[in-house]
Amino acid sequence: MPELPLHQMKRAILGHVESVFGDIEEMMTIKHQEKYALLEDTCENATDVDELRVAFEKWFAEHLEDLELDQSSHDLWEEALSNAEDGDFSDF
Repeated sequence: MPELPLHQMKRAILGHVESVFGDIEEMMTIKHQEKYALLEDTCENATDVDELRVAFEKWFAEHLEDLELDQSSHDLWEEALSNAEDGDFSDF
């Protein structure tokens, strides 16, 4: 195999790694969308706040390893409550 110029090899390796990272990001996005859809279903089935909390805790425990979140379920719940109190529902 003939030796390629340095600049061509740099572009090749950077382009390939960028492509691999793009594929990883796409797979992660799909996985997170699936987990979010499961959470939406969980929330939809709850009939009161207590049921919602139990369902959320169960969902969180089941998917914690896959999601690799840096927050606990308690922290996420408390932040959601804070957003609810502030009326911050800009995404809904």
